[in-house]
Amino acid sequence: MKSEAKYIVMGVGILAILAALLAFLPIDPSHTDVAFVKLKLATGYTVLALIFLLGFAVLVYIANGRIDLSDLLSETGTNKASMSRFQLLIFTLVIALSLFLVVVSKMEFPPSIPPEILTLLGISASTYAVSKGIQTSGNQTTTTTQAPDGTATTTTTAAKAPGA
Repeated sequence: MKSEAKYIVMGVGILAILAALLAFLPIDPSHTDVAFVKLKLATGYTVLALIFLLGFAVLVYIANGRIDLSDLLSETGTNKASMSRFQLLIFTLVIALSLFLVVVSKMEFPPSIPPEILTLLGISASTYAVSKGIQTSGNQTTTTTQAPDGTATTTTTAAKAPGA
């Protein structure tokens, strides 16, 4: 059996266990929306299980070497670390962890995410975008030639990337 098939069988098993648990879940019979409450619980647990399985599959692929993270923080074509990539990764992880802790502590998603947090993420992402723009423009060579009649011609060519 392929490794992907094992994960699919495991996912179906988890969903079957969730369905069995929800079928016998004790809910107050005086509640008029029993079916709706069960549907909400089933949907929430199913989405949670699928997200968990997806994350677990990604971790297994990383452990097996099928997903290569060696170039996650390095610049394209070099072995040098990229400060803008590192900053974007750290900011995103810190803000995601903070949002997760807020949700867990209050047991509800916040009604709105503060604009200051979104501004910080935007600054970090734009730093990465500007870095990529500078890197791309740095790989170009501009040549200006002047003809005997005084006209100038400018030619821009892409420089060869190291190792290409």
